[in-house]
Amino acid sequence: MTSRTRDTVALFAIASLAILAVLYADADLGQIFEGILAHW
Repeated sequence: MTSRTRDTVALFAIASLAILAVLYADADLGQIFEGILAHW
């Protein structure tokens, strides 16, 4: 994996978490994060 690919994946992950945080602002973010990690 090149550094450019790794940076792209990292940016995508950060953007996805930011979108989830906005969409589920009233939900428990810790529970959402655990759910995301469970898929990996």
